Amino acid sequence: MKNALILKISAVLVALCVIGGAAWSVKHSRAHASAHAAAAATSEQVFAAIPPPGTATAADKEIARWMGKARANTSDDKMWVNLGDALMQKPRENADFRYYGYAEQAYGQALAHNPRNADALDGLAWVTSDRHQFDQSVDYAKQSIAINPRNNTAYGLWGDADVELGHYDDAYTHYQSMLDIRPDLSSYSRGAHLLFLTGDSRKAMWLMVKAIKAGGPYAENTAWCRAQLGLMLFNEGALMPADGVLKDALKATPNNFQVLAAMGRVKAAEKDYPAAVTDYQKALAVQPNLDVLVALGDVYAVTGRKADAEKTYAAVEEMHRKNTDVAVHDHMQMAYFYADHDRNLVQAMQFAEEHKLSPNVNDADTLAWCYYKNGLLPQAKAASDRALSRHTPDARYLFHAGMIAAKMGDRVGAQKYLYQALSMNPNFSPLSSQAASNALKQLGSTAPDAKVAAAH
Repeated sequence: MKNALILKISAVLVALCVIGGAAWSVKHSRAHASAHAAAAATSEQVFAAIPPPGTATAADKEIARWMGKARANTSDDKMWVNLGDALMQKPRENADFRYYGYAEQAYGQALAHNPRNADALDGLAWVTSDRHQFDQSVDYAKQSIAINPRNNTAYGLWGDADVELGHYDDAYTHYQSMLDIRPDLSSYSRGAHLLFLTGDSRKAMWLMVKAIKAGGPYAENTAWCRAQLGLMLFNEGALMPADGVLKDALKATPNNFQVLAAMGRVKAAEKDYPAAVTDYQKALAVQPNLDVLVALGDVYAVTGRKADAEKTYAAVEEMHRKNTDVAVHDHMQMAYFYADHDRNLVQAMQFAEEHKLSPNVNDADTLAWCYYKNGLLPQAKAASDRALSRHTPDARYLFHAGMIAAKMGDRVGAQKYLYQALSMNPNFSPLSSQAASNALKQLGSTAPDAKVAAAH
């Protein structure tokens, strides 16, 4: 399996969401039902459902290969797991999330022939994680570990779900278990991401460098780590080092989606907008992605290409509709998009409130921004305080806190947060950076006294 699993770790680039409340209970029961249906289907029904693979991509070739082997021996659980793994690669090429269902059926066939196949359970944990059904992913990871307590992949998937659910202390425990079993690129990179998310950027970057040096069996594995290191440097405002890291990555993997998307953010921050557009367009040609579409639209907007921006934002809406059709839960991403662009603000708040009590800092920040845009300032401040609680080095969180404070009449607090945001990364967003600067001008150009600011 599963060299590709490291590619699904949540990152600053991608704002993943959690399933909560009543919406979660419906999707949770559906996940159980679909897993049972996958196991109940015949092998021929599974083969018939999968679109005929082409020959253009590596995923197509792997799907064709393992379909042939599974057809030749339908009772071999290992062949079904390998087919499931191949099918899970296809959405990374074309964002066709129907393949999650095909992979789920393949893993179900493996378990029908061998209920103790830990790799098949890992596969189901992978499917449900990519669908953002994180509680269900944990269930499968636990079942896998019960069969094989030394299963580092399952511990990694469990930790991934913990991160997205905001259970950061539990994530440390499960990532440490993964690291103890096998210290490698996958475990180092996961630990690095968690360290960065919880405020230890220096150690996070050190550990990500260790991941890069450890290397992986495929070039894309190391490229993913270089992209994350580049984004860490970007968030710290170190644009030149970030640019250098990503240029090195592009030399080795010129068509890697993660690297191209990260370079787009860096180029936008450097105000090299033509290069940012090119990098985003190349990334989208490799793999359609909601967040990169939004970022491309923002570059169009800031450069006065309003028609292109609106066309791109319409593509965001269309991708959301397609995701909904295949049960991929992107509500928090859409909530942030709507709030950040003053669209569908009531819908944005409804989406964000699905995770009203989530300890995930990104969810809390999105909720805060949606409350702010809907004029619910006390709720916005409470959510923003949660978002800042882990000291994640993300200027957007500070910008939102500053805007909330300003609207609430807290001039000193607003100045503090806005100065911190712009000091961390003066160009953290093509649209929001200018809004932060404008807000500071309105508040006054004098920086708040350090002692007074510290009291806020």
